[in-house]
Amino acid sequence: MSDTLPITEARAKFGTLVRRASHGRERITITDHGQPAAVLINPQELADLEDALALAQYRARQTAGTTTTTSNDDVRALLGLERG
Repeated sequence: MSDTLPITEARAKFGTLVRRASHGRERITITDHGQPAAVLINPQELADLEDALALAQYRARQTAGTTTTTSNDDVRALLGLERG
């Protein structure tokens, strides 16, 4: 579900809107002078979107041939861990 409110109305209902976004996984768009200014979303939804973006960027780098890798041994050495 999605809702759109002007900033003046959102200010008066802020606590309720945050709870709706958090618990109901609603997206709530806040407008300023009729233009979208911000969106309230659930933190897990943001994490999911960030993960999807990171994966898309990784796949684009793979396609372009610009992906770099680091060996397990190099990572362990960088972290100061013994070889396993």
